[in-house]
Amino acid sequence: MASKKIHLFRQSAVEAGTPGRYYLNPSEKLMSKTPDWSAVEHEDCIETRTNRAALKDIPIAGKRYNNQVYGDSENKDDDYSYIMNTDFLYVNRIKAEMKDGVSRNFIPKIKIEENKKKKEQQQEEPEEE
Repeated sequence: MASKKIHLFRQSAVEAGTPGRYYLNPSEKLMSKTPDWSAVEHEDCIETRTNRAALKDIPIAGKRYNNQVYGDSENKDDDYSYIMNTDFLYVNRIKAEMKDGVSRNFIPKIKIEENKKKKEQQQEEPEEE
């Protein structure tokens, strides 16, 4: 079932002792809309699927949160949304397609080596005053 797969994104991170290390974190309200909304993990990306015909006018928000490894990773919002962790996903490179009333988004993963470089660059940048 799709909802169990979605929960695994977050659950596996919590079990590993790194609750900030997740790809997507859907709200409970969005989780109540499975199977009309689902997510699938591929080797190089996360794919979200939304059945627009079934959900009609319900807007689903994909939110970009930076530095979630160090911050609060809980999706506390009471709307139909999911957090995309920018520490592990290239949220600015999302590709989307629509076919037969189903919207599909493909969010590329950041490779571990690239993520290390990104963190090193952030640490090297001087803080603004």
